[in-house]
Amino acid sequence: MRRTWSLLFSLLLLTGCALEAPLLRLSLGQEEVRAREGETAILPARVEARGLRARLFVEGLPPGMTPPPLEVEGKRELSLATPAGVAGTWEARVVAEGGGMRREAPFRLVVESASSPDLYLEGAVYVGEAASASQATGALRYCPTGCSGRPLGGGWYRAEGLQPLASGTEGLPDRPVRAQGGEAEPLFPEEWNLPLARFPEAWAEATGEGVVVAVVDTGVLPGHPDLEGVLLPGLDLVDGDTDPTEPVVSPLQTFHGSHVSGILAAAWNGVGMAGASQAQVLPIRLLTPEGTGRESDLILALRWAAGIPVPGLPPNPHPAQVVNLSLSGEGPCSPALQEALDEVRARGVLVVAAAGNYGRDFRDYFPGNCRGVLTVGAVGPEGRLASYSNRSAPLLAPGGDGASGVLGPTLGGHRLLQGTSQAAPHVSGALALLRSRGAASPEALEGALLAGSRSTPEGRLLDAFAALKALEGGGVAFRVEGRLALKPGEEGSLAVEVLSPYPVPVRVAAEGGLAAYLAPNPAQGTAHLRVRAPTGTAPGAYRVRLEGGGAWATAEVQVEALPARVVLSACSGEGSCRSLVLPPDGGPFRLEGLSPGTYRLLAFLDRDGDGALDPEEPRGEAEARPPATGVRLLVR
Repeated sequence: MRRTWSLLFSLLLLTGCALEAPLLRLSLGQEEVRAREGETAILPARVEARGLRARLFVEGLPPGMTPPPLEVEGKRELSLATPAGVAGTWEARVVAEGGGMRREAPFRLVVESASSPDLYLEGAVYVGEAASASQATGALRYCPTGCSGRPLGGGWYRAEGLQPLASGTEGLPDRPVRAQGGEAEPLFPEEWNLPLARFPEAWAEATGEGVVVAVVDTGVLPGHPDLEGVLLPGLDLVDGDTDPTEPVVSPLQTFHGSHVSGILAAAWNGVGMAGASQAQVLPIRLLTPEGTGRESDLILALRWAAGIPVPGLPPNPHPAQVVNLSLSGEGPCSPALQEALDEVRARGVLVVAAAGNYGRDFRDYFPGNCRGVLTVGAVGPEGRLASYSNRSAPLLAPGGDGASGVLGPTLGGHRLLQGTSQAAPHVSGALALLRSRGAASPEALEGALLAGSRSTPEGRLLDAFAALKALEGGGVAFRVEGRLALKPGEEGSLAVEVLSPYPVPVRVAAEGGLAAYLAPNPAQGTAHLRVRAPTGTAPGAYRVRLEGGGAWATAEVQVEALPARVVLSACSGEGSCRSLVLPPDGGPFRLEGLSPGTYRLLAFLDRDGDGALDPEEPRGEAEARPPATGVRLLVR
């Protein structure tokens, strides 16, 4: 017997019902959660209690750290809030009981010590008899113990009424600067998401102008100032006309399509927020204001957006180069949807989709699990995978988490929302920047995004600027971590990431007689650059150049003139220590992320460079309690 299925999908949650035997299921979105002392750990859980009422609770945590039990019916996505009261690691489990059944899901809770960036020690180390250490005079002045004037941070002050620093004198440069591009928008300081994905650096090389990105969503607000001049004539598949304006039906609606469009391409017109690009948006209304729609309409929208003639629909005079799908539905990719996506890809159109907000594997949700779709998970401001985001997506982008959302247009102004729906338009905006640099295949564009992305423990994080550089290299990119400091006769290594779909032979060329090689070579993924400074190498800065696959990068090597240096250590009463290495004549320092309590500071001139305090080496000591500025150590 043939059965016809009608697929409904929602941005919020897919629900279902069945008249079947009682069923109890339990799963967790992650096996380990972390938080600092005094914070709250959030554990995503998925419970299905069909035909019964289940009790959900946590076992194995200390008193005061167990969330209250919950009564659950039906299919629920929950976030269990666990107070992180005491530092330590606990093996615990979430339990669901009901109808004579019991289900358990183990997890690990890691509570870190309550050290905080707000607890810091800041000051300076002086070497020699000049206890009052000379200060640069002029408009900018370094005063580690504080001085009159406007504080600029890091111990620097602006002393009003003084002349600028004379040419050649030490101090901070003070040339005038001004914002460029989207950075000049009034709301740009609130858009943490754009610097995290390095869009401001990318705007100096590409803006996305002339690229068309289709936003298949709830429609748009054409009168919003941030969308002025951005929107092209679109389509409404909900009402069956050519007006994609989202109707105002409820005070609770999010105007999701306008929010996504603003993140992607809000105009740099000086009146609101900055979009990730200056592409033009082709709005296609597919979802109701509540966020529901049909897969059949999605298939029509994909073809129409790409400029493929669709019977019954008017021609599309503005075919898109990129399609943004900030939506998902549960289940595998259907043959009909895959066929449409293949047709769109054959026309050189890239499709970006949200991974989903269910804390599960993204491959359980369409269209992100379809072939030829670039699927995007979400991260918060720290670059960590968001608690709600589906896992294992090939690319991550800012979507917000916790108390931090992503700014976007809404009716009458702006609002913060979070989700993989907000992450996807960042990737679509980055593709617009890449596409505006000239014709390139979808494979080259997608390869450049992945090659330029930053590696994190939870996936690859979007880096728009590095993607542009990777595109110049044909989809191959090098990333060199840090710089190398050597003494004559020493050898050291730097980690190098070779981002490429295939192993790349790498040419290595070193300056000044340095010996250098890469292992392994050809390389794909992580390799190590080994560098040796032969005895007799003159002190100075050197470079090692890496070339391969049309891309290049340089590693910086500093050969030190003298082994002397200042070593600063700060030890708490519990015995934990932090150390810094400063130049031989000392200088400013800042230690962050400290724990409460008194710290003993020791600074000494390490003349032989062995890192140990010898009896004849000058030293200085002090005590301080964080947070503190103006901490002063005299080494003599």
